[in-house]
Amino acid sequence: MNLLLRSSGRRVGFDPTQVGWRIGTSKVPAGVGLWQPWDRTAGTIGPQGSGKTLDILTPALLQAPGAALVTLTKADDLLLTLTARQARGPVAVLDPFGAAPGLPELIWDPVDGCVDATVAEKRAKAFCAGTIQGGDDNTSAARFYAAEAAKVIQCYLHAAALAGYTLHHVLEWAANPRTATLPAEILRVHPMAEPNWAGLLAGAVNNPDDRTAGNTKSTVDQALALFATRDRRNRCIPTKNRPAVDIADLIRRNGTVYLLGREDPYVSAAPLMTAVAEHVLDTALRLANESGFGRLCPPMLACLDELPSTAPLPTLATRMANERALGISFIWASQTWRQLVRVMGEQQARAVKDLTNSLIIFGGSKDTTFNREISDLLGTRRVTRRNHQHGPRGSVSTHGEDTPVIRPEELRELPARTALVVAENGKPIIATLHRAIDGKPGRQLLTQQAEAREQITPAVGAGAGVGVVEQTALAHATARNLGLTN
Repeated sequence: MNLLLRSSGRRVGFDPTQVGWRIGTSKVPAGVGLWQPWDRTAGTIGPQGSGKTLDILTPALLQAPGAALVTLTKADDLLLTLTARQARGPVAVLDPFGAAPGLPELIWDPVDGCVDATVAEKRAKAFCAGTIQGGDDNTSAARFYAAEAAKVIQCYLHAAALAGYTLHHVLEWAANPRTATLPAEILRVHPMAEPNWAGLLAGAVNNPDDRTAGNTKSTVDQALALFATRDRRNRCIPTKNRPAVDIADLIRRNGTVYLLGREDPYVSAAPLMTAVAEHVLDTALRLANESGFGRLCPPMLACLDELPSTAPLPTLATRMANERALGISFIWASQTWRQLVRVMGEQQARAVKDLTNSLIIFGGSKDTTFNREISDLLGTRRVTRRNHQHGPRGSVSTHGEDTPVIRPEELRELPARTALVVAENGKPIIATLHRAIDGKPGRQLLTQQAEAREQITPAVGAGAGVGVVEQTALAHATARNLGLTN
């Protein structure tokens, strides 16, 4: 886009993505480009396969001029934008399940910084927020035990940081909390320990109610379950050869942090991804406050795909309300409204929705209550009806009738690559969306995705490239050599 300077008559270049990202083109009314400023938040709701990622989140990420935090569940979505984001700045990928080995790895130490008790407390609560996945009947209990578990984890993180221990030791303490006396000793004796935390730990671990103590222990185990295997645990224990990524430096250099998880009924990545996401956003907030502009320039984008299942941030509503003015922009996506409510709770989910400046809704929703609520939100319009009476004394009469702007069933029937956009106090807009993989730019993206896929290498480590039969034989031979079997 070029702007003509009247004073000099010369043209200067202007990149509109410096101030916002393009959603699409209005269908009703027709032909108007729809742009979302970076200092406004956006939320997307649409069922699986509706196009949320390719039509909204991927285009926004590709247009982001500064650093980005991205949560996703598919390696292909990561590979689609990897090359473009690498051209913008450095990239670090947290991939706890090894879905895309060989990409630049995010090494993050959850103990680092927990000498500060506030950091330890926030980090523990982020870990435990990722454990809340229950339905309406047990969500209140899950939140209670998540709060109790957070007390235990924050004390362990604080004690480990004070005495120079690592995540290995935190996991040892969590495995046998009633026999692990060292963390309580550190909190009681160390002069820099937060006052009263030794008692806080003792109260949470040794609760006289066996049911409460047992459920608290189970929630701690759930929050730290991702670290049960050595490979996943080592991603959070920096070494000389694998140092921790400097998140602040990465943000300053307009880099991208990808958090690649998945919906797993056995081991969830949500606790770790939530904790890392909170750390990245806290670092961005600190940099914004330290900036001479009082904000991040260019702005940073938090692109939170599959929010309820990847990183259900407990601070999201607060951040959306305050940090968008500091150069931190938010886009979140959920498959259904009920999914968001199930994980965040009714009150928190509604706060997130109400603080979203632009709500983008895809067709296909089978939640009649949600569809009706959106229809009611958009209100009615006055339609003129004309009645004709035929016969010898024919006549014509007109009257006004209030009809919904969009009926619930019409919302469900929205076609592919089309969405309803409800932006702040503006009138609702039916938008035509541009899929990221369409056209010449889309073909280029797909080529880059194929080339990026070649960067993925087989996992390296004990047993890598060896079949299950060979690993079993090796394990049995080792056991015989150690005298563990006949």
